[in-house]
Formats: sequence, structure tokens, C-alpha cells
Amino acid sequence: FKEMLFTGTIQAKLDAKGRVFFPSAFRKQLSESEERLVLKRDVFQHCLVVYPYSVWEKEVEVLRSRLSQWNARHAMVLRQFLSDVEVFMLDSNGRFIIPKRFMEETGIDKEVAFIGLDDRIEVWSKASMEEPFMSAADFETALQEIMNS
Repeated sequence: FKEMLFTGTIQAKLDAKGRVFFPSAFRKQLSESEERLVLKRDVFQHCLVVYPYSVWEKEVEVLRSRLSQWNARHAMVLRQFLSDVEVFMLDSNGRFIIPKRFMEETGIDKEVAFIGLDDRIEVWSKASMEEPFMSAADFETALQEIMNS
């Protein structure tokens, strides 16, 4: 079992049906057993996130371990977290469909950028590609603070 580490940014175009090629560089990282993938809106950013199913299961388990089934607010958080999710498999050409509701909610139109983010992949509208990044100076400062603490 090799650990997945997705890195880099890859641009792609959607076809008229909303299908997009899952980048081959990322596809090669998936193990044979990772046929199922999960697509979800990000909790904090205006983008989508693709999780290999095994990573998704761990994510859900971490959340579940912090929630009480007897707390109404916790139940609502779990419901909201799990309800708007698409489990999918790539077609024989390595493509998948981005549902229209996700496209509308994130501003995805004809072009996207896949950003490898460790064990998951973000999918951004090409038009909002500046949003997930800080300026070079802010990045330098933040990295120094983190690494020097």
C-alpha cells in the first residue's frame, strides 16, 4: 500500500456534458483498489474536493469520532457533511461528470484547475484560480512562522 501524495496544478476543459478528464498524473497515484472516488463541495473554500474513497472514509471517521449522536447540532453537522456528496468512478476514458449543482455553486464553467493537495485534490473554476493562494510575501512570512515555531 503506497501513500497517496497529490501535488501540482493541472488545467482541464469540460465538455458540453460537464465531463472532464481526471488528470493522468493523479490517476497514476490511485491504487488499483481505489476505483471509487468522492466529490464534495469544500467546507471553507469556493471549490470542489475529490477524495479517494479510502481517504473519504477516514475523514468521515474522524468527524464521527468527535460528534455525539445525542447532540442535535452534531447530528445536523453530520447530515450536512454527508448529504451533498457524489460517489463516482471514472469512465473507460478516465473522465467523470461534475454535476450541474456543483458547477453552479462553485462558478465552474468550461475550464477547471485540479490542485493536488496531499491525499485529496481540489477542483477550482479557472476564473477563481487566485482565491486559494496568498501573495508571495504572505506565503514566505507564514511559512517562516510555521517552520520556526
